[in-house]
Amino acid sequence: MTSFPFEFDNSDPRILTILVIGTEEKVRGYIQWQHQKGFAEVGAWSEIIPVPNCPGKYMSLLNKNIS
Repeated sequence: MTSFPFEFDNSDPRILTILVIGTEEKVRGYIQWQHQKGFAEVGAWSEIIPVPNCPGKYMSLLNKNIS
């Protein structure tokens, strides 16, 4: 079993966890779009890493407190 490559705690029901998967360019673009819309700072997202066993796909994760 492979451990998840991100550290996150979503045990708090107010925390929304968003996982974005796509090409590296699309993931970066989505993160920038979320920043432009005022939803999340670029630095709030995890680093962009390759998806295991999925060539050409990358992922990034965001935890956001939604009150």
